[in-house]
Amino acid sequence: MLTFVSTAFANNPLEDKLPVSKYQFNGLSNYWFFGANVGANIFFGDHDKQYDFGKRIGPAFEIYGGKWFNDAFGGRVALSGGRMKGLTQDVSLSNGVEYDPSQWLSEQRFTYFNLRADVMFNWSNDISGFDANRIYTMIPYAGVGVSTSFDEPAVTRFSPHVGFLQTIRMSDKLDFNIDI
Repeated sequence: MLTFVSTAFANNPLEDKLPVSKYQFNGLSNYWFFGANVGANIFFGDHDKQYDFGKRIGPAFEIYGGKWFNDAFGGRVALSGGRMKGLTQDVSLSNGVEYDPSQWLSEQRFTYFNLRADVMFNWSNDISGFDANRIYTMIPYAGVGVSTSFDEPAVTRFSPHVGFLQTIRMSDKLDFNIDI
């Protein structure tokens, strides 16, 4: 957060002297964004297809901050987490509740946190140009991070990912996000 505060007020004296281009750098003090999301997640593990879809839905949250470097490219840092539910054959990952003993399946539930950095591409701005009043925006992204579980057994892993963020503008300061 200190990086965000210290660079949010920085000025680039060369900003007005750069040639005009489609992907012109928009300075250090412009186009910062911060937000929070709540929703649901679904775990896709090796044996989850045998588990009822509704039982696999768990709560999720995310807080994030980032910057658009130009009309099309940006980056963000996010902390997300939630509760994962599924099935496993690994006794050490089970919560002890048997699901189908004939297939050695038991329930798995754990709380996770994921700290990650994303590179974002504003597809809508790239296709149609920047529009501050655009209602619907499409933003694919890719990133890397570190995921950790605090439930036993506690595990920390590298977490590459891709996603597709869709924003629907509700007001000047509020968007409805659909993030897949």
